[in-house]
Amino acid sequence: MAVELVCPFCGFSKETPEQMIPDRAKWAICPRCKQKFEISKPGRGGGSAPGETDRGGGQADMDQGSGPGRERAAAPWERRSECGFAGGIWQTLVAVLFSPAVFFRGLNVSGGMGEPLAFGLLVGAVGNMLGLFWPVLLISGGFSPFGSSLLTGLGSGLIFLILAVIIPIGVTVGMFLCSVVFHLLLLIVRGGKNGFEATFRVVAYSQAAQAWELVPVIGSWVGSVWRLVIWVVGLREIHNVTYSRVIVAFLLPVVLLTILLLAVVIPFLWLLVQ
Repeated sequence: MAVELVCPFCGFSKETPEQMIPDRAKWAICPRCKQKFEISKPGRGGGSAPGETDRGGGQADMDQGSGPGRERAAAPWERRSECGFAGGIWQTLVAVLFSPAVFFRGLNVSGGMGEPLAFGLLVGAVGNMLGLFWPVLLISGGFSPFGSSLLTGLGSGLIFLILAVIIPIGVTVGMFLCSVVFHLLLLIVRGGKNGFEATFRVVAYSQAAQAWELVPVIGSWVGSVWRLVIWVVGLREIHNVTYSRVIVAFLLPVVLLTILLLAVVIPFLWLLVQ
């Protein structure tokens, strides 16, 4: 017998086999809005009011399973008409940064690339602008962090041009190039099960890692590592493949470059020895 679980906050619903719901489960977490709400199996009385948590009971998972038939929903950013513009950005940032597995496991694999592109462009552009802002600010204060000497010769007009034109174009081109490369590598290891758009969604929403640019100097380094983690976790979850396939896909360019380098260096060393 299937039990329909309906979130009272956003209306998301899913039919779940009754045997998949633990006997002591009192509440569930909606995979769309992340709110907790009371559940009640047939023949069992209700408990607390919607949204309250029964600490003594268990939890039912509305996103049971990891197979291709699992329910997926739009990101909070794509539902900003419900949660507001600021709420859509904030909820998406928090979910991608701190719960990437849950976020991408429940994210739609289709529905158009416009919304993910808009999010990636907005957050990525702002993050890159901050990445340029902090070194300029530090230089103006007499402190030159590593790698910032290149900015000393930039005039205000050139800086404005970079902020207004070059950065948005670079972010957009970078997202598409990364998506193409990642998807080709996944196809080589037979990991791109859900198509190019799914891969692009991971790359676009991974721009949330640019939020680390809020931290001066070291934010760029932390954000780069964080984004790599999001890529690996996101591609694994959205394509429903193993981590080993994703990691092998990422290592393929390194292996190929190593082979090419050895193919050039070894004959050269051999000629020197002769």
